[in-house]
Amino acid sequence: MTTHCLLCQSTNIEPHACGMFKCRECLYFFLGVDERDAQQATFIPTKDGKVNEAKLTALKKKYPKDGHGKRGLYERYAKRYHDLFGNDVRALDIGASGGFFLHELEKLGASPAHVRALEIEPDYKQLTYDYFGYESDLDNIEEYRPIDPATGSTQTYHVIGLFDVLEHVHHFDTALARIADMLELGGRVVFKLPARRWAYAKYRVMRALGADDKIPVVLYIEPGGHLNYWDTDNIKRLEAIEPRLKLVETHYLKPTWEQFGARGWWRYLLYGANQILPIRLFPEFVAEFEKKR
Repeated sequence: MTTHCLLCQSTNIEPHACGMFKCRECLYFFLGVDERDAQQATFIPTKDGKVNEAKLTALKKKYPKDGHGKRGLYERYAKRYHDLFGNDVRALDIGASGGFFLHELEKLGASPAHVRALEIEPDYKQLTYDYFGYESDLDNIEEYRPIDPATGSTQTYHVIGLFDVLEHVHHFDTALARIADMLELGGRVVFKLPARRWAYAKYRVMRALGADDKIPVVLYIEPGGHLNYWDTDNIKRLEAIEPRLKLVETHYLKPTWEQFGARGWWRYLLYGANQILPIRLFPEFVAEFEKKR
C-alpha cells in the first residue's frame, strides 16, 4: 500500500487513476508500490531467458545501426566526457540498446576494452554485441555489482549513462547507490528522462476525455514500463537519496528531425511555444550528476 512519496517521503500524496500518485510536496508523479511490485515480478525474470530471434529482428528495425535517431545526443555527451577524461575513459552504458553511446566514445579514441554495457534482457545484450562487439552484463541495476578481477573490488568507471532507463527502475534509491559505488571520484552519470509536466498533462487530458483505459498506454504503464516521472524542478532531490551524487546541470531536450522526422511536427511546435510562453511542457530532459566525496 502506498502511503508516502517515494522521493521525499512526504505523506501528502494524492492518488490518481491506474495506480498513479502525485506528491503535493515535491511533485513527483509515480506508480504506486503494489503496482510496481506486480510489474517487476513479470519483467525482471526476463533476464534469465534466452535470445528471442523475432524480437532481436524487431529491435534492429527499431534501432537501425546506421540511422539511430538519438545519435546527435550520444555524440554530444560522448564529446563532453572524452574532453573530460581523454582516451583512457572507462564507461558503462546501462540499457545501452545497441551500444550507440559507447560507440561514439570509441570513435573519439576510447578503448573498446574500457567500455561495457548492462542490460536486463538477453535480446538487448545480443543487439549490442551484434552491432559493435561490446560485451554486456545481464543483470538488474538494483543488484548489479561488477568486480574488477585485478583488485577484487567494485569495478569503477568515469562515465555511466542511463538514457531512457531510470524511469523504469523500481528501487531507484538502491540503483543510485550502485551507480555511486561504480563511479570514480569526479566521474559523471547522465540521465535522459521523460518530463513529469508533460506526462501529467497527458494524464489530465485522458481523464478529461473519460479515456482512463488509454492512460496505461499514454504513460507507458506496462511490465518494464515507466514507474517514475521527475522534472527539472525536482530531479535535484536525488542528491538527498544518494548524497555522493551532486547535480551538475539539467536541461530540456530540443526535438530533432533526425529522431522524429515529419511525425514530430507537434514536438517542434510545442518546443517553439515553450520559447515564447512559460508553459514548460517539454517531453524530455537530461540531468547530469558528478560523484563527490
